Amino acid sequence: MYIHKNGITLFKIEKCDLPLLKELKNESWFGTHNITFVNDSDQEKWFEKLNPSNTMILKAKNTKDEIVGIYKIQNIDWVNRRYDSAHDVFKQHRGCGYSKPVLEAGVDFGFEVLNMNRIDTEVLSNNIASFKSAIFVGFIKEGVKRSCIHKCGEYLDSTVLGILRSEWSKLKRVNDYQGICNKSYTPKNGE
Repeated sequence: MYIHKNGITLFKIEKCDLPLLKELKNESWFGTHNITFVNDSDQEKWFEKLNPSNTMILKAKNTKDEIVGIYKIQNIDWVNRRYDSAHDVFKQHRGCGYSKPVLEAGVDFGFEVLNMNRIDTEVLSNNIASFKSAIFVGFIKEGVKRSCIHKCGEYLDSTVLGILRSEWSKLKRVNDYQGICNKSYTPKNGE
């Protein structure tokens, strides 16, 4: 468990979360790179194949103990200290201001706990809210993959963004938290 100072707590997903994740996959495909329609059997097979050495799917809870979204860590490269990230806010919590805090908590977890040097993400051109959240959290636009994803008769661009540890450590929020965003961690004072 990772308790962020912004009020979001991250937990590893469990098998009991699969119905919620299935619903998310089936309704949010418009803003994702993959179109995945799944049933219960598909969802269980996916869950069983998750490899914790290179993938983490974390559910995000608010201060009311509601699951408001997820933060996805994929393709972890432990040698080069980087991974691909994505986040989602569940339909009933969209428009309530959770996108930025969920993404902040996930990115801060990546640098603070996993000791990453770089975190990457991609956002489709039709997902303006996710793009704005990524920029707000500190990601830098690095390029565009033109017309690379097909959705309902049109090809969409995919914006490539990244954030380096050196950039993250200079962010106002990280400095406001004195470099420790994890509410549940108290550094030893050397005694």
